Amino acid sequence: MALTITASGPIQVNFNGQVSLTDPTNVQAPLIKIIPTLVANMNASDFGQTVLGTTPTVVTLPANPTQLLYARNLSPTATITFTWTPVGSTSAEIMILQPGGVLFFFNPANGITALTVTASAANIPVDYVLAG
Repeated sequence: MALTITASGPIQVNFNGQVSLTDPTNVQAPLIKIIPTLVANMNASDFGQTVLGTTPTVVTLPANPTQLLYARNLSPTATITFTWTPVGSTSAEIMILQPGGVLFFFNPANGITALTVTASAANIPVDYVLAG
């Protein structure tokens, strides 16, 4: 079952947080990198959960360009391949997202104009957010 929520009109996207690295042997001190707060005003978004298969799926983007892409591979075994077209460039395979992996793309200056996703097996669940 797929859940998709589509919104149009003014949308403000805020991205903030931190990355923490800890050495379990305590040889190195913990490293914490703060992600600076990024804010972008966008016009449309799609988010939800869907199921992918082995046939390439052309994603309908909520805006042209789409400036934010978040995806989480919910499969414990299969991969998901992301191919997209950046503004002013040609289509390229960007990433093979491993089981349990997360892809986060945020480019408020430009973005992507096309996106295709393909799973390595049938019925692979993915959480996603798109905005632009």
